[in-house]
This record gives sequence, C-alpha cells and structure tokens, in this order.
Amino acid sequence: METLTLLGSGIWAAASDPMMLLAILIGALVGLLIGALPGLGPTAGVAIMLPVAVGFEPVVALAMLAGVYYGAMFGGAVTSILLGIPGDAPSVMTVIDGYPMAKQGKAGQALGMSVYASFVGGLVGLVGLTLMAQIFSRYALMFGPVEMTALMILSLSLVTVLGTNDRLKSFISLGLGLWIGTIGLDQIMGGPRFTYGSSILLEGIDFSLIAVGMFGLGQMFLALEEGPASRVDMASYSYRSMMPRWIDFIKCRAALFTGSIIGFVVGVLPGAGATAATMMAYATAKKMSKEPEKFGTGAIEGVAAPEAANNSASYGNMVTLFTLGIPGSATMAVMMAGLLMLGLQPGPRLFEQQSEFVWTLFGTFYIGNLLLVFITILLVPILAAAVFVSRGLLFAMVIGVVVYGIYGINLSLDDLLVMAAFGVLGYVTSKLNYPTVPLILGVVIGPMLELGVRRSLITSRGDFSIFLGSSISVFLLVCTVIILVLPLFRRFRHSRALSTEQSA
Repeated sequence: METLTLLGSGIWAAASDPMMLLAILIGALVGLLIGALPGLGPTAGVAIMLPVAVGFEPVVALAMLAGVYYGAMFGGAVTSILLGIPGDAPSVMTVIDGYPMAKQGKAGQALGMSVYASFVGGLVGLVGLTLMAQIFSRYALMFGPVEMTALMILSLSLVTVLGTNDRLKSFISLGLGLWIGTIGLDQIMGGPRFTYGSSILLEGIDFSLIAVGMFGLGQMFLALEEGPASRVDMASYSYRSMMPRWIDFIKCRAALFTGSIIGFVVGVLPGAGATAATMMAYATAKKMSKEPEKFGTGAIEGVAAPEAANNSASYGNMVTLFTLGIPGSATMAVMMAGLLMLGLQPGPRLFEQQSEFVWTLFGTFYIGNLLLVFITILLVPILAAAVFVSRGLLFAMVIGVVVYGIYGINLSLDDLLVMAAFGVLGYVTSKLNYPTVPLILGVVIGPMLELGVRRSLITSRGDFSIFLGSSISVFLLVCTVIILVLPLFRRFRHSRALSTEQSA
C-alpha cells in the first residue's frame, strides 16, 4: 500500500509540472527518431543528449534521458517493419516477421502490434521496477564494502561472459575499461597515474566524454559507411490500420505475457541486455505457438513477443542501477553518469535520502510509456521518411549539438579533443568486433571496485580473508567462479566429444 501511495504521488508530481511533461515529450521524440535511424540506438541517443540534459533540474534531466531510452526502444521497430532494417540490435528479431508482414500488405497491422506490445512490455517492466526497487533497496542496505565489492566482481563477470560469444575480446575490452578508469589521481594515495605528464588527465577522464565519444561519434562514424535505404512501401499503412484489433490481442496474449516477463527477468541480469531478451522471447513464443511453421513468414506473434521483451528489459535494466548503484548495461552506465553529474549517488541510500526524486522519476516513466503510444502512431510516416534524409546532413547537425553541449560543460577545447579520441576508439573497436559494453562498464565500475578492495584491505591490514568473512560475499564470489569456469567446462566437454567421435 505504501508503494502505491508513493507511486501515486510521484505520478501526480510529474503530471502537474509542465517542465517535466515537456522534458518527457522531448526525450521521447528524440528517442523515437534515434531508434528509427539504423546504426544508432538507445545508448548513442542517451549519450548524445547527456550534455544537454545536465543543464536542467535533476528530475527533469533524468526524465529526458529516460525518455530517449524507452523512446528509442519504441522507434527501433519502425524501420525493422517497413524496411527490413533493424534500428538497433534488439530490433533484429522484429525484422523476421515484421518485414514479411509489410510485404504482404500488413504494415499497419505490424506497426500497430509493435506499438501496443511495446506499451504492454513497458507497463509490465514498470510494475516490476516499482515492486523490485522497494525490495532491493531494503536488502541492499545489508551490503557493506566487502559485499559490494563481491557484487561488482560478479557484475563484471556476467557482463564479460554473457555479452558476446568471443570471451577473449570481452576480457580485453574489460581490461581496457578498467585501465581507463585508473587514469588520474590515485583515489587513496593521491599520486598521478597514467597521466604521462599531462595536466588534462590529472582529474581523470570525464565519463560523459567517453560515452558521447564512443557511443555518439563512434556509432555515427560507423553508420556513415552504410548506404541509404532503398525504398519504403507505405501503401499498406494508414492510421486506421494501426488501430488495435481484439483478434490480434487474443492471438498474441501468450506472446505478450511471456515476452514481457522474460524481458524483465533477463533485463535485470547485468550484461544479458535487451537483445538476449528478445531472442529468448521470440524462441519461447514460437515454441508455445500452435502454428510454429508460420514464424518467419509473417506471424504477428513474432512481432509481439520481441517488442514486449525489448521494452520490458529496458526497465529491468534500471533495477540494479537505482537500487545497488551498479549499471547492468552500457545505456545504464550513461544514465549513471547523468546521475553523478547531477550530484546524485545511485544506490539504496537514494531511496532514503531522495525519496521524492525517485518516485517522481518513476512517475515520469509511467507517463512517458503511455505518451509514446500516441506520438508513435502519429509520427510513423515522419520517422520512416527520416531514413531518407542524407546521413551526412543529419549527423552534422547531431555533431553540432554534441560539440556545443560538451564544450558548454567546462568551456574547454581539451574536452572536445578527448571526446574525438574516444569517438575514433569507438569506431575502431566496433570495426574489430570488440564489445563496448565491458569497456564502458569497466570505466564506471572499475574505480568503485578498486576503492572497495583497497579500503577493505586497509581495514584488514592486507588480509584477503576479509572477503570470505561474510556469507553474502562468499555466495557472490562462488557464483562468479561458476560463471567463469562453466564455459570452460562446456568447451572441454565439447572438444572431448569431438575427439571421441573422430577416434570412433
């Protein structure tokens, strides 16, 4: 009952503030556009808007950044269905049945289901976030420095193992991120580290420069290599065709429910992400269907399941950020940077010390999720047409906004040079197929992990057994070992089975 009261007051506070509503609208519109543009995605969108948003009040700024995030999740389905080109990685599964539906003259039906599935998935994710946040924040108060250190080690392990199939590249990427996080003055001793005599690096590298460079500039450089979309067939689209049909809801009810639940659960796991959630939801929907053979040829359940999972996962990602102060994805790392730049420390204390802020922010999520249904339906033709705008022109305008925002933070040209350097790094890592999520989380979590380890060892006078003195930390460290060893065990069994077959 207390949760409902707090949530109700948060929704009312958000709905009664015109500035808050404007921030939600702007964030959602920007997110829809970025989600619809192939090559970009929610992380790039949030990173691009970060220097703009931090000039506002904390709740307004976070409402805008969150609007970009879930707006991009909505918008990714537009080009997936109309062009067969996923707007971002989680939209890949929507292409499988969404594009065949468009070619069959059912573009409006597919777009309509994607919008309503996104709303349902978002609503389920929001309810899960509201309930889980309260529970997590209470139990998280039991976590001291030792337990938090073990939890951060587990999170980085999950991100590295679950993020990609090439675990060596994941560990290299993570190591690079951890190293970047150490640049600047030593947190304990105060001496310079890896500054190479440069005064620019003495205070470390501002995370906003890394995020905007790698996910903003880097992804735009990569997208410029892709050719323009060939054409859009809008003949089967109309506003009326996007209106909900009860027969579609009845047919997709199981896919919507399972997709939403899978999306939220997978979204809570650090490193798993929305892409894994959509794949699992699609596979589950196909397995549960009475006509699995229709999947891949234009089954509407094949649109409903991944879109519901996609948006539910976006709110699942927020659980660990707000309750434990640990981002579980690259987008959440950028959101965390926004919180820190606004002077807010995410974690269990946030619910105690900034209760009004948290619940008002959650209120903006509910309003934004509902608002996106209407503006997505209204703006589908514009979003589809935006694909044909010259990327050189479009990205030039975006880069102008980014440069203005970054320069405006500290009025420093050095910041622009650092951002450009990370833009090149983001481009190179993407071209070489090195995952950026472990790198970016290494930058964020690395300094916190180092501080936790060193403070614990100072307390214990160098005795590492302090990390085994708590049942919670022991459990988390055992889970870490299992996560790291299990893939090696599976590989050993697979190679042994192959050798046995060859010898037979």
